[in-house]
Amino acid sequence: MPLSIQERTSRAGRASAASMTPEQRRERARKAHLASAVNAVVARAPELTPDQAAKLRAVFGTAAGSAGQRAA
Repeated sequence: MPLSIQERTSRAGRASAASMTPEQRRERARKAHLASAVNAVVARAPELTPDQAAKLRAVFGTAAGSAGQRAA
């Protein structure tokens, strides 16, 4: 039986994390957490227009690096 997309990405993430240093793993986790926080703020503000939400993601996403852009 083929793996689901979620299972494949989970395994790929574990495999790539295994080859990283602890500092690299911490940085990846920090960026993911920041991107998640930005998305939570934007999701809780339904009065924002799509343009405003995109601007917020862009501003805060730069602090998160590329993780902020992927999560958007």
